Amino acid sequence: MVDGVSVVANGRVFRRHPVRAVVSAIVLTVVLSAATLFILPRFLPRQMDIETRGIIVLVVAVALTVAVWLGIFWFRNVRIAVHPTTVEIGRGGNRETFDRASTAFRSKITEHRTNGLRSGVTRALLVYSGGREITVELPGFTRTDFNELMAVLTPLDEPRAADPVDAARARAHLPTSFSVDSSKERGFATGLTVGAVIALAVAFGALALAFTPGFLDGDLSALVMLVPFAGVAGIGLLIGAVQRRRVLVAIPSHIGVSAQGLRLDDEDLPYSRLARVWLTPTGYPVRRMKLERAAGRARTMVLGSSRVQMTPDYADFLVTVRAQTAHLPGLLRLDLE
Repeated sequence: MVDGVSVVANGRVFRRHPVRAVVSAIVLTVVLSAATLFILPRFLPRQMDIETRGIIVLVVAVALTVAVWLGIFWFRNVRIAVHPTTVEIGRGGNRETFDRASTAFRSKITEHRTNGLRSGVTRALLVYSGGREITVELPGFTRTDFNELMAVLTPLDEPRAADPVDAARARAHLPTSFSVDSSKERGFATGLTVGAVIALAVAFGALALAFTPGFLDGDLSALVMLVPFAGVAGIGLLIGAVQRRRVLVAIPSHIGVSAQGLRLDDEDLPYSRLARVWLTPTGYPVRRMKLERAAGRARTMVLGSSRVQMTPDYADFLVTVRAQTAHLPGLLRLDLE
């Protein structure tokens, strides 16, 4: 078993990684037990003797522990076995089998935010069978496990044409060269850099004035308050600028797509050197491509966003890569964030 995915006879099994489940159960048990120990006694009658208090706290702690472990390993323990003709979904002691030929599978990803900041992601599998829509929550599934599951259930590989000549003619009508305009992203990074320099200059300037003899006793002494605010703003802008520069370095200006491989600017990447090509769906606000090399580090690049534009469109790029890799099933995958 590797990260919640195991291979069985004529199929694959996807489930929450047991180590992750155990760690989650232990952490949640410790937190709830500590909360019970320190909070529950405050709500018990003061005239109650210590022994009775201890028994009540122990019973509640044990009950919460049992509930946590049952919830994680029984009610929320989802097991999905994907076979060539059927998909078996087991959860909470129930098991249901679906025929792959007559069942549609879709992904559902919900992003949770707290005060504007991303606080978590909920992943679910939508099953359409016999006029029913079934939502299967997948607690504890990692992004990698979920992407692998959807790649097996809904392969992105284009069906190979029976006639190679017809397949070649179809590919001939697809664009093979794509340009990526990242000038707006570069301008944004430059703006962050300039802002960081100005903010840090103001912070150092105000700090230098603060050490000038007699400055703190003058009418302009309040300017010393600029030091922490300008300093924090400058550091934040500098971090943002570095991040955007790293994104810029990974964005190629031109991408060529052929049946043999990809060409990123002046670098040729044959498909034989790639283990996976991950592309985000066209509806995502930020479209990325991640290349997993057969040997070496993975490379991720932004191909589309409000500041990065691809010509022809990213949707055409996805169609072209899908067609050109049809002879390599499993190479192209959708990256569902």
